[in-house]
Parts: sequence; C-alpha cells; structure tokens
Amino acid sequence: MRQRRQLRSPNPEVRRRLLEAADKLIHEQGFPALRIEEIVERADLSIGTFYLYFESKDDLFINLVIENTGELRRRLEVAAKTTGTVLQRLGQVTDTYLDFVKEHERGFLYYHHVGHVDTTVGPLSAWACNQCALSLRPLLEEGMARGEIRKADPELLAQAVVGLTQHIASYWLQHQEVYTREQIKDFLSHLFG
Repeated sequence: MRQRRQLRSPNPEVRRRLLEAADKLIHEQGFPALRIEEIVERADLSIGTFYLYFESKDDLFINLVIENTGELRRRLEVAAKTTGTVLQRLGQVTDTYLDFVKEHERGFLYYHHVGHVDTTVGPLSAWACNQCALSLRPLLEEGMARGEIRKADPELLAQAVVGLTQHIASYWLQHQEVYTREQIKDFLSHLFG
C-alpha cells in the first residue's frame, strides 16, 4: 500500500471545500452512493488533491463526523445558554439537536448505523456521544442544583440523555410518516418534566 503524501502546510480552505462538497452530496444521495470523483467535481478540485487531504472515502467520512460533531456542540452550547428554566433550555437543546439531524439526515443515519468505526480516539460513535454529553452536562448539573431535575450522576445522566436522544432521532428519521418532529420533541421533553 502506497504511503499518502503529507502536506507541509495544508490549506484549510481546500479541506473545507472537500468536506462541504461531500456533506452536500451525502445529503442528496447518501454515503454509500458517494464517489470521490463527484466530491472533487463539486469542490472544483482534482482527485490528486483529495488524496492529499484524505486517505479514502471512509477517512473523509470520519473527518466529516468530527467536523459536524464540533458544529453540533457549538449549537448545543448556544441553545443551553438561552434564557428560561433549565427544562425550557433542555427543550431548546432538543430542538437544536433535531434540527441538526434533520439537516444532515442521510449522513446522520449512515453514521448511526456504522458509527462504531475505530479511530485514534476510539469508536467514532462513542467519541461523538461523549462530545455532546460534555456540552449537555453543565445544564443538567444546573438543573439538579436548582431542583428542576432529579439528582443523579451528572456524567451518566448526560450520557443517557445523549444516547437516548440520538437513538430516538434516528428512529424518527426512519419513521417520519408515523411520528412528527413535535411528537419526538414532546416525548424527549416529558422524560425530564
């Protein structure tokens, strides 16, 4: 197997264009149908450039999940800092999460089904869940301190909330003809209230 050439000074704009093109194509057609040729065509780059930044289509997907998880964390943290009670802000966090997974529907479903890919930080799905739990934990701790949420181990509670929300979001995306977004949000919100 040929060693991938390492760039001395990678261009973040080129990397962003490749990830953005892939994200849009995944949204349009799903990951399994995605071809590297389509990614570079959409990004207006060459196949050689793709391989300077990513080892394979799977490597690109892992990097896309890492980028999207970072974006989701930023959005969750903003939602958690809105005004209102802790339960109201948890509703905002739920809205934000559901908006995000709907925005990345096909990529999210693919990730949910194959997210146990091993990476340098462990299984990808566990890493992404941990990242979201880190964003949620301070709000849950505040809710417990104020008596709005029953006291529990904050780490386990954050992991449980994220894991359940991720699973229910995946279930919803696969059963949108049965459950509306509001039914899913109400179900998740009633777990706290």
